[in-house]
Amino acid sequence: MNPASAYRVDRNTLRTNQGGIVLFCVLGFILGDEVGRWFVFGTGLVLTAGTFSASLALFMQFHRRVLLPTGILGADVHVEDPMPHQFAQAMGAVMLLLATAAFFAGAITAAWVLTWLVATFAFINVALSFCAGCFIYYQLDKIGLLPASIASSRAGR
Repeated sequence: MNPASAYRVDRNTLRTNQGGIVLFCVLGFILGDEVGRWFVFGTGLVLTAGTFSASLALFMQFHRRVLLPTGILGADVHVEDPMPHQFAQAMGAVMLLLATAAFFAGAITAAWVLTWLVATFAFINVALSFCAGCFIYYQLDKIGLLPASIASSRAGR
């Protein structure tokens, strides 16, 4: 049995996560630099925590605990490796935390550029089912640049 076939990913949980990212980044922008930086920082923290523990992935938990049980948004489960999605989430977290650092360093334009990159890639994932972070993961995996702890079993083929 292929070890990857044991994995299950609910794409609606991922879409809810992406929707939360877009929502809070856009809200932050609308509310302006002083308040918005805290939305960006909070979203970055949510993504960071969720990268390390699924129970701390608040946007995903919203799908699992609210949207799914109430029938508002059902499951869309697929057999696939969750690691590319986790890698993409970590990339988004890093970019939003860098944006936060830029806010506090006074580099407001750089902060919003980073924030809008994350929001745009999250929106593209929701709208077109294309995960840019997953694409980067697969390219790095293909050429063997990922640490063994997160590389797929396909590496080196």
